[in-house]
Amino acid sequence: MATRHLYYRYNSKSSNKNINSSGNSTEVDRFIPKSVSRNAYKSIPMLNGFDISYSELCEKSPSPERLSSPEFFNELRNTGHYESISTTNEFSMSSISSSSESQVTRSGSARASRNDYSKLTKEQKDHRKNIAHSLGFQLPDRVFTFETTSAEILEKNKAIKNCFGPGSCAEIRSTFDFSTLSPDVARYYIANSNARSASPQRQIQRPAKRVKSHIPYRVLDAPCLRNDFYSNLISWSRTTNNVLVGLGCSVYIWSEKEGAVSILDHQYLSEKRDLVTCVSFCPYNTYFIVGTKFGRILLYDQKEFFHSSNTNEKEPVFVFQTESFKGICCLEWFKPGEICKFYVGEENGNVSLFEIKSLHFSIKNWSKRQKLEDENLIGLKLHSTYQAQAQQVCGISLNEHANLLAVGGNDNSCSLWDISDLDKPIKKFVLPHKAAVKAIAFCPWSKSLLATGGGSKDRCIKFWHTSTGTLLDEIYTSGQVTSLIWSLRHKQIVATFGFGDTKNPVLITLYSYPKLSKLLEVRSPNPLRVLSAVISPSSMAICVATNDETIRFYELWNDKEEIINEIQESGIYGSNIIEYMEGIETTHNKRIR
Repeated sequence: MATRHLYYRYNSKSSNKNINSSGNSTEVDRFIPKSVSRNAYKSIPMLNGFDISYSELCEKSPSPERLSSPEFFNELRNTGHYESISTTNEFSMSSISSSSESQVTRSGSARASRNDYSKLTKEQKDHRKNIAHSLGFQLPDRVFTFETTSAEILEKNKAIKNCFGPGSCAEIRSTFDFSTLSPDVARYYIANSNARSASPQRQIQRPAKRVKSHIPYRVLDAPCLRNDFYSNLISWSRTTNNVLVGLGCSVYIWSEKEGAVSILDHQYLSEKRDLVTCVSFCPYNTYFIVGTKFGRILLYDQKEFFHSSNTNEKEPVFVFQTESFKGICCLEWFKPGEICKFYVGEENGNVSLFEIKSLHFSIKNWSKRQKLEDENLIGLKLHSTYQAQAQQVCGISLNEHANLLAVGGNDNSCSLWDISDLDKPIKKFVLPHKAAVKAIAFCPWSKSLLATGGGSKDRCIKFWHTSTGTLLDEIYTSGQVTSLIWSLRHKQIVATFGFGDTKNPVLITLYSYPKLSKLLEVRSPNPLRVLSAVISPSSMAICVATNDETIRFYELWNDKEEIINEIQESGIYGSNIIEYMEGIETTHNKRIR
């Protein structure tokens, strides 16, 4: 049989001409040899005896513009697993159960199709079989599915390994003849090998864990709770588990046993045209402080309200009036010692150190306390005052050893003070932000780690090395950072947010450290903002005050883990030099050059 070629008409403006004997140029056809285009069309001998009647359908299409379909589509339609969309069944699915007449016509068409198929040559049948195999229509009783079973994947992988063996994808594609494989195996391998060769070093990664959502386990109504970023109006007692809340000119203590108990009557401050701006429990006794807008510091004792027979007496134990008459914004207590001490931050940027004077009480008759007050058995003494910020003090935090004080201000910075000598504090560093800094927290299990959070124009949480003032890491958030609380049992930190995304507001986010990946989020369907937050005595939950005049309680951790005293491991500070300074040994041997 003569050698046949597949011809391709070369239609170009470039001269590809053959000059005949008369001198006239004639265009010629370029051709592609069969040896080169073997994979383009495998059934070349079929062209010798090609008969168009073999390729026609039994039922002609009524439209001359519509191409007739191959017979394997016709056979698929006759199986009953496929039905074309027509005007009669566009709004009905009853075409499968058609009349007996249509079934007879269909069966006759199927017999005619099988008769025509039997007349095809072996090469034509093989060609159609390969096409049907590639398209997945080779079996009339096939169950169609959108998934590939694990057994099929293993079988295909096994077939590919048996065919190819070990070797790179690029080498296999360039040296192996895919015509020896069945079409679906070849197609499956080529698709996967292209993906592997495009990124040979990419590893299959597990999908990222979805951030968990959370709901409060308790919500308290707090009418007249001021919507003020600069105020700190909630506190949680470590000794009594009571919650202290400032509401306008009033103060209440809430306990699970007694409920809400009035501490400060509305009339006491309203007559003085004053209001509550700060409340705080002492962490190791029953005292608590109430600060006001005009610089009053009110000292109370919880025993007066829960152990005294005269519950109607609601006067403070002691009242101190600052000379500046500026608002008391925040408060931080020292660790237990011989003298009970605390710092307060004021609106004018001052930080003042106070002491609670307390004599040894030998008198048990608390009904005579008013007479004994003149003898100064309980009182407040101003120890020292210094200018810490250029503008209003927004937040204060004291480190574990009580020798460093971090003061955040409305001047877009946080100043770090060495208070080893309380009479002569020394400013060490100024840590910059782009907005007011209210959220400040020293890490309890890494003594030289400090976290600060900026306001609505900053929205950034920064982590600092307090010994050098180095910025270790930072993460940008979706809102104004109103508080930061470190976990005592896990390497985690929780942040609360004020102004931010009004469409999808985030109230609380729990981050891991040092990876800073989100572990938990508290979202709100309404545009809420968290004003301030405090941790529970058990270190498992937090209490937040929101601008909808509610107090919400969220349990974030469990008590299965023990409290961490100190962590000395690589990666906490993110720097080999700093970790070396902190006495942390790295597991890898690297030279510092």
